Formats: sequence, C-alpha cells, structure tokens
Amino acid sequence: MTATVIALVTLREDQQLALSEYLRVTEPLLKKAGGRVVKRFEINEVIVGHRPARSVVIVEYPDRAAVDSVFESPEYKGIIPVRDIAFADYHVSIVET
Repeated sequence: MTATVIALVTLREDQQLALSEYLRVTEPLLKKAGGRVVKRFEINEVIVGHRPARSVVIVEYPDRAAVDSVFESPEYKGIIPVRDIAFADYHVSIVET
C-alpha cells in the first residue's frame, strides 16, 4: 500500500546554504526509498484559519516502511539541525492509501 507524505513548509529565504545541504542529504534518501515528489504548491491565500506554511509538497512512497527508512535513518537524523535552520516551518503528515 503506497504512503503519501504531505509536507507543509516555509523556507527561510536567507538560509539557502542550509537548504542546499539539507537537499544534498535528503534527495538521495528519498530516491533510495523509492519516493517521488508528486506535486508542489504555494499557499497563496487562506480562506479560514491561519496559514500553516507557505508551501505544500506531496511525496509518494511505495509503503510506510519506505517513509520510515528515510525519516529514521542516521543520515536524516544527522541533518535535522540543518533542516531547522533552513525551514521556519516544517510539518510532515502521512496519508496511507
């Protein structure tokens, strides 16, 4: 059963080096796990409530184990301090289909 990850993120515009380092580490993890970015959106307007982030990224993985192989890996855990510099907001949710 595929697992879809929805990330709500806001980049820190002044932290491009941190973002580059984060992507350098996470893109190979995503690829190795069989994940692929399905769609990216910018949140332009909020109708009700507050804006949770500026962007939405939808990533599809073969299954939940593939998601865990990324987020529980030593490489990902090691890049978390850089992630926290690169992103002002970073929220990840899973929808299994």
